[in-house]
Amino acid sequence: MAALVLLVVAGVCDWLFFYTGYLPDTDYLSQFAPSTQSSVFDPCLASPSIAIPFDRIGKTLQDALAAAESPTSLPDQIARTVMCNHTRGMGRYHLNSFRLSWRIRKHFSEQQLFTIYANRAYFGTGATGVESASRQFFRKDADTLNAAEAALLAGLLRAPDYFSPHKHPEKALQRRNQVLEAMAAQGKLSASDAARAEAAPVVTQ
Repeated sequence: MAALVLLVVAGVCDWLFFYTGYLPDTDYLSQFAPSTQSSVFDPCLASPSIAIPFDRIGKTLQDALAAAESPTSLPDQIARTVMCNHTRGMGRYHLNSFRLSWRIRKHFSEQQLFTIYANRAYFGTGATGVESASRQFFRKDADTLNAAEAALLAGLLRAPDYFSPHKHPEKALQRRNQVLEAMAAQGKLSASDAARAEAAPVVTQ
């Protein structure tokens, strides 16, 4: 009986974590962690992404994104965007999303996961990926943003429309400052630099 139970458990684990049938392919996600800048189209995303390498994201924006979004949740968030065209009924969507997240976590390094997420993230107004968002909101490349600008972009991820600086500037300001405070609390920004950034007005192009 014990052997039978172990066999069943092994079969379930094999299906849950290793069987890839019915799951979308994840190999193509490597396009979102490129060695050089490239334009990537994915039907699951709102618009094409200008995918950039990790070091082109810039340290300031990397810190802001990490302060706004938990790195441990990135595979889950990536998996949900990849599952856009798959069945949601009877709990299948959530189960397959969990399975896909596990596969993504095992397939890519932490740096790759961060880069994939940053290049697939939606910032509102048709801007997909950090480079597109930086250019659209500030007419700058992602690695040239200052702390206030980086925090504003990172703050949009929770709810791009709700925190839109064009539609709701006061909410955008409050959310930006929350991200700046989180950056300071994590030692990514000095208290004086955070205070100066918080005092800056929200200015976009």
